[in-house]
Amino acid sequence: MVNDSTLTARTIVEELINSGMRHAVIAPGSRSAPVSWALAQAEQAGLIKLHVRIDERDAGFLALGLAKASKQIVAVVVTSGTAVANLYPAVVEAHQSAISLVVISADRPSDSRGTTAPQTILQPNFFNGYVNAAIDLDCSEGINHRGLVADLIQQAQTPRRGPVQLNVQFSMPLMPEAEELLWQPEVKLHQPVVPTQSDSELLELPSHGLVIVGDVNDESASLGAGKLAEELGWPLIWEPTSGAHDCANALNHGVLLLNAQGVPQIDAVVTVGTVGLSRSVLKLLQTTPAHYAVHLNSAGPAIPDPANSATRVLSQIPTASCTVDKTWLQSWRVADGLAHDEINMALSGNTLTGPSVAKQIWDFAKEEDQLVVSASWPVRHLEAYAGTRSGLQVLGNRGANGIDGLISTAWGMANTSSQQTYLLIGDIAFLHDLGGLNVAQDESLPNLKIVIIDNDGGGIFSQLEQGADTYQEHYERIFGTPHGKDLWVIAESLGIPATRVTTVAELSKALTMNEHMPGVHVIVCITGSRVFEAQLISDISTSVSQLAWKK
Repeated sequence: MVNDSTLTARTIVEELINSGMRHAVIAPGSRSAPVSWALAQAEQAGLIKLHVRIDERDAGFLALGLAKASKQIVAVVVTSGTAVANLYPAVVEAHQSAISLVVISADRPSDSRGTTAPQTILQPNFFNGYVNAAIDLDCSEGINHRGLVADLIQQAQTPRRGPVQLNVQFSMPLMPEAEELLWQPEVKLHQPVVPTQSDSELLELPSHGLVIVGDVNDESASLGAGKLAEELGWPLIWEPTSGAHDCANALNHGVLLLNAQGVPQIDAVVTVGTVGLSRSVLKLLQTTPAHYAVHLNSAGPAIPDPANSATRVLSQIPTASCTVDKTWLQSWRVADGLAHDEINMALSGNTLTGPSVAKQIWDFAKEEDQLVVSASWPVRHLEAYAGTRSGLQVLGNRGANGIDGLISTAWGMANTSSQQTYLLIGDIAFLHDLGGLNVAQDESLPNLKIVIIDNDGGGIFSQLEQGADTYQEHYERIFGTPHGKDLWVIAESLGIPATRVTTVAELSKALTMNEHMPGVHVIVCITGSRVFEAQLISDISTSVSQLAWKK
């Protein structure tokens, strides 16, 4: 007879596969052995791909990346105790970004709680507030939990995607008996329930407005936002992860134009997805008479209204009409062209800077490639200086905007595509997730190129309040945080080939040489000082401000 732990684990794995799971991630542990063993058998049967990571935090972000890029559920399995706590950052990001992550936290029987038993903490509802649902299963009762497990997995997929926690009290024995060792999951695919959409309402809007598209994990929504902008004759401003950078009315450098002198009066804004990456957008939302915020079903539960400015929150992109002013869009395009010329001139030299690295990666990547972009400066460099272009799927952890787990996230995303994936990341974020490169020799490698903007510290703080002259006494130590590390040496110590470049020409050569090379490669871009970069960014902003709307 199959023991309770093995039976429960096999039921869980079957329900995951039947719900569409094709990738699972595990971290080694004893209490989680029943599920890990069943997943290994499922992989052996050719039903899933199993990924193994030593560090649970990296396992969580790897699963997050796999789930976000594939738009399928992905399970991450950890043992009991603090192993569960290490998943918290990834669960928060999955919650904020509406990612179907199934956390399977192995636990000791409930009578071990509060007794100082090893590796025992209070795991039930551990992620309270950041999961769609959570259950605590006692597998020692000999009960068939299939219905409970299936219902929980369903709540990760509909009506609004998000993480769920399946906490399982595994009792001894943890492994199947020899006579029960052979097993293969029975596959009976379930069809997830798709929420119905109500008809879009008609809005009457003014002639002079903007469509702003933030983080959107839904291609149809990006296309819908672009179509809306065309119908209204409005310019479209996009964030890098919006999927809207190739829409007909998209501007190259909209966030810079909003800060420019003489920007015309904007009477209404329609925002789609998670917006507010730049302060110029937040300021606009606070001052515009009418703000219509679209809260997509594919987004997380938080209302996308970062400035508390929404006139109305809509559940889908509206049908709208206005008296189209053809000169409105044209005036923005003229200003955008002047800004584009100014930026190209400022970044035309051979000196590597954060903006020039970001722009070069953006221009180099092919239409079918993926680009994963880090929070902090890298994503803002793309938002300000990258122009419109066709193709290229751009992804990032925009939900909570953290810099943690980005190597692991990108590694997961790269595993979903046979094409090239680029990760644009800062040096501090790279050091934060070095464990993402700590992969066993027998793990398959995706086609991933990690491009690091290395300015020896945290550059973005120079543009914030703490970067003012008043606060320079302690600025460098507590905000600048120079690390002084040779990042290419660190990468190679973990078995990842690395290249160091110091000029735009060297970066171009390195990208070309690595373009068709399989596997993972790190390119470390040594940029100018953070002071130099901050001044360059300030100079570009000043020039655009003075020239863009000049009559």
